[in-house]
Amino acid sequence: MNEFIRKFVRKYGQLVVNWVVFLGIGRWIAVKAWEWHKAGELFNFVEFTFLLHIVVLLVLVVIRTRHLDIDRNIFHQLVALAAFFSALGFVGQKTTSEALIWSARTVTFIALVLGILTQLNLGRSFGILIARRKIKTDWLYGVIRHPMYVTDILFKVGMILKMPSWPNAAVLAFGVGCYVYRALLEEKFLSQNEEYREYMKRVRYRFLPWIF
Repeated sequence: MNEFIRKFVRKYGQLVVNWVVFLGIGRWIAVKAWEWHKAGELFNFVEFTFLLHIVVLLVLVVIRTRHLDIDRNIFHQLVALAAFFSALGFVGQKTTSEALIWSARTVTFIALVLGILTQLNLGRSFGILIARRKIKTDWLYGVIRHPMYVTDILFKVGMILKMPSWPNAAVLAFGVGCYVYRALLEEKFLSQNEEYREYMKRVRYRFLPWIF
């Protein structure tokens, strides 16, 4: 029985994970879309772009290639998951300030557009956990090493502009910290591969060109 389970996990484990993630996120976005529909906000340009962003993500989850190697340190993967899902920690009422509302919409829209472009750039190499697939070195990944994390952090900045509060500021700080730590863990893991070591020599900055 144990041998059967091991063979099943090796052969179908990634497929099962893909569909679990797809159904979980898909159900969440269906609920959000229904809420926006009832509130008359479904065709707000920011919400529409967010839906498009999620649709692209869901497609990539299903079609992504099987990882070539994966970090088996559970703590490292918990950091990766905490970074990815940290936006779920934002709570509270929307601001009534028109200036903050429009600032939030602008920042969020930019983050979502860049996020979609980054997802398309990453393509079938998309992953949530720390793992090695085909290494992307072109386009946005030719400018910085972690454009996906930058766009997600920018999205969270838009959320805190929309729902400003100290608890949400703490969530933002936590999310940024997790992404920075994840980037360091991921680079250490991927640098076992010669191709990635050469990539790090060519692309020196992680999040912001000439800064970090």
